[in-house]
Amino acid sequence: MNAKKVIPFFLAVITLFILIYNFRVAEKEKYKTYGDALDYVHLAVSVLKTGNYGHLDLEYGDLLKDFKSGDINNKDYAFKTYSTWRPPFWPYIIASIFFLFGFKLTYLIIFKILLHVLGCFLFFRTLKNLRFDYWPIVISVFLYAVSPSWQIYSRVFLSEPITLFLFTTFLYFITQKKALKSNKKIIQIAIVGGLIIVCHPYFLFFPFLAFLFLLVFKQINFRSFIVGGIFMLILPLSWVLRNCLVLETNSLLLTTSTGAVMAKGWNKGVLKLHNNVNGDLADETLVLLHYEKQENYENNEVGKMQLYKDATANFIKTNKKLILPIIFKKLKSAFNPLAEHSKAGVLEKGRVLYHVLGFLAMIFVLFLKNKITRVLSLTLIFSTICITIITYSGFRFRVPQSALELFFLAFVIQFIYIKFFRTSNRVTI
Repeated sequence: MNAKKVIPFFLAVITLFILIYNFRVAEKEKYKTYGDALDYVHLAVSVLKTGNYGHLDLEYGDLLKDFKSGDINNKDYAFKTYSTWRPPFWPYIIASIFFLFGFKLTYLIIFKILLHVLGCFLFFRTLKNLRFDYWPIVISVFLYAVSPSWQIYSRVFLSEPITLFLFTTFLYFITQKKALKSNKKIIQIAIVGGLIIVCHPYFLFFPFLAFLFLLVFKQINFRSFIVGGIFMLILPLSWVLRNCLVLETNSLLLTTSTGAVMAKGWNKGVLKLHNNVNGDLADETLVLLHYEKQENYENNEVGKMQLYKDATANFIKTNKKLILPIIFKKLKSAFNPLAEHSKAGVLEKGRVLYHVLGFLAMIFVLFLKNKITRVLSLTLIFSTICITIITYSGFRFRVPQSALELFFLAFVIQFIYIKFFRTSNRVTI
């Protein structure tokens, strides 16, 4: 019996059952979506039904009723207000799916599963391009395919699984042979970096720091650094320009949620309530308690964003003794692979195990010869530091970076395989 055929087949069958199971769970729960996940669907419907990216004139929950009854297919909706509270990439993808196939939430579930299968293939090709051995590839791709974080968020309509796929694509492009010597490849990497930003602004700093560290480690020249930076900015700046025009503001903003997430990460409740499982428990309105200029702001998305930003700045200015304790609290939480608040379930426990292995692997690859892995590890570390200080972090936000963590873990698995199972080394690690 050929182990090289039997074991991968067995793992593929396990993966297939897991995908089918998650599809069935998501299908069963699809009309129970709420909060952020429902917002993405709402925005997509707004784009298709009115041609505008914003809020429809609906009571909360009415949209799901229309999906369930099928009324959404022929129903017209009144547009209420423009919005940029959510980043645009995922809502426009949802809108495209609805346009092509119809207004059924099932299509979104199928899309995410198919996208994950494609992500598995790209992850496989990435390791194959790096000339990893057979068994490290098999183990690493299986770990990617059954990732607990992906399973948890495959069942809802949030953007985390989509961003995870973009990170996988980023890895695929950046590790291709001579990718960093080709302007075409540099542009591809930069465009994917831009997509990451407009899909999940939590990773705002990641693409920029990746190119900066590539320059520092002499993996690209200054010209490639500039070219990459320009193409990386095209999509985010286009969206910023759209926001300026549509929202009639001089503020350069990617999303209007910036003020609220800053306030959630900077208030007196952070030291007591913040944790990496429920990172947004701290009430953002706390920064308004001692801010006396609230009447100066307009009662709209942009006005509220600016109010929270200014109130947060005022909190920091008037509570200087809390600055370092809050920063330390948030950074400790951001890098802690263990859950700071217990959640029941096998997937939650599995997610923690993945986080622990990913964290250790991230440190491990810093000491390898492979400069790309070192660049990516440093980029993840410093981008996390930057965004966590400004806002806050949490397990949910860290879901997309699991592609990177599993990439680092693959190098650990390859290293162990080299040390204990063969003598020749074909991959530079």
